[in-house]
This record gives sequence, C-alpha cells and structure tokens, in this order.
Amino acid sequence: ARKIATAPVFMSSMVQCAIIAAAFDENDRILILTANDRTLEPQKDVLLNHCGVRVSDNRFLIRGCEHLPGFDAVAKGEAVPIHIVQPAIVEMTMDILKREKRIAAILLECTELPPYADALRAATELPVFDAITCCDFYVSGYKDNPRFGINDWQAEWDHQQDTYKFGGNLIEADKRALQQKDLTPDQLKAAQV
Repeated sequence: ARKIATAPVFMSSMVQCAIIAAAFDENDRILILTANDRTLEPQKDVLLNHCGVRVSDNRFLIRGCEHLPGFDAVAKGEAVPIHIVQPAIVEMTMDILKREKRIAAILLECTELPPYADALRAATELPVFDAITCCDFYVSGYKDNPRFGINDWQAEWDHQQDTYKFGGNLIEADKRALQQKDLTPDQLKAAQV
C-alpha cells in the first residue's frame, strides 16, 4: 500500500511496537491483543520485522479475543456488543497479567479493539496503544504545540467537511481501473492500448 499511496499508510497498529519496546526494559514484555491470535501469529514475524523490531526476541505475547463472549460478532461482520465484550476483555487481560508478571504495556492490534482501551488502562494501570494512538502520534507531528514555540500559526478547523468524490483519492492507474470495471473484456483491452 505504501508504494501506491500518496498519504502515509499504517497497515497495522503494530507499527508502534518498536517505540513501545524501546521505552521499556529489554526483559519487559508487551501484550498484543488481536481479534484472532491464530491468524496473526503466522504474520507476526513479518509485521514486526517490517516495523523495525528484532523478531528473535520473545518480548511480544499475542493473545486473541475470538473466544470472548460477544466477540464472535467481528468474524460475522456484525455490531460488537461492547457492554458484553468490555468486561470479558478486561477479565481476560487481568488473568494474563496474573500469569505474566513482566508485561509492561498493551497493544491492541485489531481495529475493533480501541473501544476497550480506556477500560484496560483503568483496570491494569498500564499504557495501552491502539490504532487511535498510532494516528494521534502521526497527526501530532503536524499540529501546533500550544505549550511553547510559535502559537496560533495554524487555523482552527472550520467544521466544514471537504467534498469527497468517490475515487478522488486514488492514483491515476486505479482511477482508470475503477472507471473501466464495467467494460467488456474487448473494451478493456482496447482502453489499455
């Protein structure tokens, strides 16, 4: 995605692993919660390596939430019942922390998990990172820091959303493909010449 995008791309909240690992002792562990650990585990080394993390270390403990009551809605593409999942994810995490004493931080890999970050922070008193903290970190690099430096150089948002045109954010090749998707094979071949 980074090769064709004109904007920054974070394919996983795991891009934060390097900075999280650097912040703690080398013997501390980071708990990674995901929708399904069986599907993330085979990709773990590639993702961590791509994010600049030594994959040989055993600092990252991956646990899935697929067995939690109500979380099966994710696999079904349904609305997740937060009032059911939240106490279950907190209980599961607290059980993990009882067994794994060296966990110093939690990373929520799945984009369905940020609604539970505050509950986990409150219950565990550990830092919890997710897709939202990843985006906030990146966006903060562009924002005015009101505490010092030049202030008021950045205009406040006018609360007017930019007009969006379907496909307007695509690169030219993808725009052509989108426009040509309804063409017959002969028409598509002629359009590519």
